[in-house]
Amino acid sequence: MDFNIEYFFSMFPVILRGLPITVEVAGASLFFSVMLGFVIAVFRYYNIPVLKQFSDVFVSFFRSTPFIAQLFVFYYGIAQVSKLVKNMPSFWATIIVLSLSFAAYMSEDIRGAITSVDKGQFEAGISIGLSSWQTVYRIIIPQAVRVAIPGMMNSFANLFKSTSLCFIVGLKDMIAYCKNEANVSFRYLEGYMAVLIIYWIILSFISYLQSRLERHMNKAY
Repeated sequence: MDFNIEYFFSMFPVILRGLPITVEVAGASLFFSVMLGFVIAVFRYYNIPVLKQFSDVFVSFFRSTPFIAQLFVFYYGIAQVSKLVKNMPSFWATIIVLSLSFAAYMSEDIRGAITSVDKGQFEAGISIGLSSWQTVYRIIIPQAVRVAIPGMMNSFANLFKSTSLCFIVGLKDMIAYCKNEANVSFRYLEGYMAVLIIYWIILSFISYLQSRLERHMNKAY
């Protein structure tokens, strides 16, 4: 079958119907994964008993297992024993699994950034009368953020690409629209080539934002 250039271009508006869902899932998952990742990073950095060990297992598990398997187990496996998951919309199920999975990666980015700040900074904050939390919030975090940005942006790029697997639980994302249209026309090459181009453009834009953000953060130093 020849490559149909007209059909290739006609697939773009079809596939882009799923872009809002993809962006919503990626944005929500980014927010929750950063929040959870920060908490886990603090548990591990400060060696909080029990919570540190639990966090170690959490990070090891989600970094060592495929995201698609995590999604299957949560949406199709746990649903067999939990009515809450069984009745959960695929939109929220996807966000939960993405958030848990990438919180493990975000926590490593954040912990590494916190570790990069000299411990003398913390002692200096305490010596001028700041509480432990004030020292972390006002002195440690501002410096750590600059270091964490590159790794966290890379993790977000991987998170965004992982949303392409979420059609397997019925989410109407870009891949789902492409797949449904290609199943009718049997022109899979044109459809999935269009998907590749769209993801390439989006990830290139994210990479551009990352470089701009890094330059902006470095101006203060």
